Amino acid sequence: MKILLAFATLVLAAPLAAQPLAGVSDDETVIRAGVIKEFHRGNGDVMFVRDRENNWFRLGLNDGCLRGFDYISQAYFEADVNGQIDKSSTIKVSNGTLRTCAINSIRKSVAPPQVDSHSPITLD
Repeated sequence: MKILLAFATLVLAAPLAAQPLAGVSDDETVIRAGVIKEFHRGNGDVMFVRDRENNWFRLGLNDGCLRGFDYISQAYFEADVNGQIDKSSTIKVSNGTLRTCAINSIRKSVAPPQVDSHSPITLD
């Protein structure tokens, strides 16, 4: 019975996990411009950034990286030798305390709701 219940839970949860994020690409990418003009904190360990070519990206950072940060006053990206920001890059965030985070995911995105009130992205 426990195995059946666990299987049923897994089957029901699978479609929820597969749901795409509205306004966010399903494909991983790199930020080729390497210069970040604007950044906004999302929920959990998520940041939205705009590059010098005015493209928006959703960054997923390592688990717990932004825990305890109500805001981010500064963000420093460490790009690769070609000037790109990719999943091997790190970001240093500060709110008076400096912390280094790994980037687990980079996906193209529309502007977050802090920038565009009609954004399909929700921060609930």
